[in-house]
Amino acid sequence: MAAESLVRMLEEIAVGLKSGDEEIYGWLRQQLKDCGGSDISVELAMGVIARLLPEEAQGNIEASAQHARRWAH
Repeated sequence: MAAESLVRMLEEIAVGLKSGDEEIYGWLRQQLKDCGGSDISVELAMGVIARLLPEEAQGNIEASAQHARRWAH
């Protein structure tokens, strides 16, 4: 039962990432930080994940990240 739940969760994360969902991308980044990843290792991992995504998703995530940076200042 727990394995099915984990598989479902991972599938939902994969679908969110493939669609360029910035919320899922940000959540994953935070999970890596919460697990003790250094800022450099987290950003490296997120960069690798972003490169593995379809081009459309990469563009969506990049556009969302730039928009978030503008509002953060």
